[in-house]
Amino acid sequence: MSGHRGLKIGLKAAVSGAIFAYLLTKAPVGKLGPLILQADHSLWLAAFLLYLAGQVLSAYKWGLLAEPLGLKRPYRQLVAFYFIGMYFNLFMVGSIGGDLMRVWLLAGREDSRMRSAYSIFAERFTGGMALITIAALASLSSFSHLLPRGLKIGVILGSLGVWAFVAVLPRIVEAFPRLQRLAARFKLGDFTLYWSRPGRMAAVLALSFLFQAMNILVVALLGKAVGLGVPLSAYFFVVPVVDLVSVLPVSISGLGVREGSYVFLLHLLGAETTTAFACSLLVLSVVVLSGAIGGVVYLLTDYPMVIRRKRTP
Repeated sequence: MSGHRGLKIGLKAAVSGAIFAYLLTKAPVGKLGPLILQADHSLWLAAFLLYLAGQVLSAYKWGLLAEPLGLKRPYRQLVAFYFIGMYFNLFMVGSIGGDLMRVWLLAGREDSRMRSAYSIFAERFTGGMALITIAALASLSSFSHLLPRGLKIGVILGSLGVWAFVAVLPRIVEAFPRLQRLAARFKLGDFTLYWSRPGRMAAVLALSFLFQAMNILVVALLGKAVGLGVPLSAYFFVVPVVDLVSVLPVSISGLGVREGSYVFLLHLLGAETTTAFACSLLVLSVVVLSGAIGGVVYLLTDYPMVIRRKRTP
């Protein structure tokens, strides 16, 4: 590991640790522990199962995006790859560590890793489109007066910007033929091929909205489990914003940033700090346990950690 990379990892770990330390000063363990232990276990289980169902659904969506790139795989295999990626996300530095594993697994020994990466980028991007759109719509709800004006405006403008970018990208490509040549160099072919499949992309976007709604309901169930007392509609703003902020490469896999963002936003909506922190830790427990299932899948299959290539992509 180079000194520069080691320094970056150290700084990210420091950010995660500092945020957790600060939150613990606001929510002492003596109050936090009993609150978590006394949470409604049936609601936690329901949230956990719903979260797993969401990942299975997202793996299907990924398959819809991979197939046009010549990367058709059995659905069962895609689910396995997806959960293995979740497992590696638990300890690989950065929020895309598990995605890199999925790139290698989907491409295998022969197919282009660039096309594999493009399918995962498309999966993430369409999920992000759904997230920011849901947040923008939710920002118009009755609780919106409790939120910072700048945050609401930023979310709405971000949503409009994303949809505008998607609408004009094919024309941008036409105006700059070099982009097509660059895509061909990396064996992507026509990287606007998704635009020529409106039916498939409509299904992908519909699944993206459904998947994000399921994830939002997961957090709502966990909030109810600890008696958070926040209206359901508020979660449709809070969860997407937290998910988007957690992607920022400033901490280890979003740790600390995610929990701090939950506490900040939920506190604005009237939640008590300790209860909001407890909810965020229950969310973390669901993510970690789901990732651990991916570890079991990895151990029980013959998928190699590093796949030797017969040729370069």
